[in-house]
Amino acid sequence: MRKLRVGVWLNDDIMPEHGGGYGYYTQLINKFNSFEFKDAEIIFLNNTPLSRNPVYGNYYKIIWQPLPYNKMLNFLAKLSIISSLFPSLKKRLLNINKEHQKKLDKELNAVVDIIYYVVPDCVFPDFPYIYTLWDLGHLTMYAFPEVSMNGIFESRKKHIDNYLHKALLIFTESEAGKSDAIKYLNINENRIKVVPTFPSGIIHEDVLAQKPAKLEDGLFFIHYPAQYWVHKNHYNLLLAFKNVLQEFPTLRLIFTGSDKGNKEYIFKMIDELGLKDKIIDLGFIPEEELKWVYLNSLGLVMPTFLGPTNMPLIEAAKLGCPVACSNIAGHKEQLSSYGYYFNPSDPSEMSDCIIRMITDRKNGIRREYIDSFNITNTIRSIDSAFSELKHIRLCWGDK
Repeated sequence: MRKLRVGVWLNDDIMPEHGGGYGYYTQLINKFNSFEFKDAEIIFLNNTPLSRNPVYGNYYKIIWQPLPYNKMLNFLAKLSIISSLFPSLKKRLLNINKEHQKKLDKELNAVVDIIYYVVPDCVFPDFPYIYTLWDLGHLTMYAFPEVSMNGIFESRKKHIDNYLHKALLIFTESEAGKSDAIKYLNINENRIKVVPTFPSGIIHEDVLAQKPAKLEDGLFFIHYPAQYWVHKNHYNLLLAFKNVLQEFPTLRLIFTGSDKGNKEYIFKMIDELGLKDKIIDLGFIPEEELKWVYLNSLGLVMPTFLGPTNMPLIEAAKLGCPVACSNIAGHKEQLSSYGYYFNPSDPSEMSDCIIRMITDRKNGIRREYIDSFNITNTIRSIDSAFSELKHIRLCWGDK
C-alpha cells in the first residue's frame, strides 16, 4: 500500500522577531527535509513566491488560490434587500466559487492527501488538514487586552470555530494542551495528538555565546526573556524583585524582548518602585547574546500567565540554568522537579521562590532535568501520528 502524501505548508511570514514560533518552525521544517517517515511521503507546499524559505527537494507550488467571494456572499446574505435585487450576481458568485474550488481540489488531490500546517494556520479549510494548536489563551487565562479587546477575542473564537473543529487531526504541544482542547472546545480526544515542543537552536554548539556589550563584567543577575505583553506579567515580577533585593541587594534583573504595547507602562512602574538602577533592558537580542545570558544567569524567571508550555523553560534547562516559573500544568509537565514553581499573581510567593532558587545555586545545589521535550521525541510523535492517520485519510479518495 502506498504511503500517505503529506503536504507540509511553508510559511514565508515567520520572522526571528516572532521568538519561539520562528525557532520551532525552522527547526521542524529542516527535520522534515531529512527524516524518513515510516508511512508518509513529505511534499513541501506553498502558494506564494518564497523569499526566505529554501526550496526543498520535494516541493510543489499551488497554482490555484482561495478566492475572496465568501465574504461578499456573506455580505449579500445579510443585506436581504440588496440580495433580492441582485439574485443573478449572488448566483454567479456562488457558481464561480464552486468551480474554482473544484479546480483547487483537483490540483491538491493530484499532489497530496492532507496538508500539515506546522504553525497555527489554515490556508485551504475545505481540504483535509492537520492543525497545530499552541494555546487557547483567550479561554484559559484572564481576559488580558491582547486576547480579549479590540475584536481580538472574537477573531480568535472565529478562527477556532472555522478551522480547529474541521481538522482531521490536531497537534498540541503537551498533554496539558490536549486537556485544554478537550475541556474548552469539547473535541474528541482521539483527534488530538501530543507533539511535544522543543528548544530553539540556541542550545546547539554552533551558536557561540557572546556577552551583550551593554552588560558589565561580573554582573550578578537573573533574567526574563519575554516580549512586553500584558500576560507576560512583568508587573508582578517587579513587585517580587523588590522583595528579592532585600536579600540580594546587588542583584540585577535583565529583560530581553520587543515591545508589544506594555513596555512604557512597565518602565513607569520601574521608576515608581525605585528600581531604575536595578533593571537592565536589552530589548530584542540575537541568539548568541541570549545564550550568554542563559549561561551566566543565576536563574530564568518566567511569571507568565499563558501556557500550556513555554520554550525558554526548556532552553534554560538544557543550558544548565535554573528556572523559577508560574505553576501552570504545562510548565510542570515540561520541567517536573527541575523547576521552582509559584503563583504568578502572588508577588510574595514569587519572591520566596526566586530567593530559594538563587540560594540553591550559590550553594551548589543542582536539580536534575529529565529531557523529554526535544525534537527527537517531536518527530517520533509526528511519525506515529502519520502512520495512524493513513488508515483514516485513505478511507476515501478525491472529493
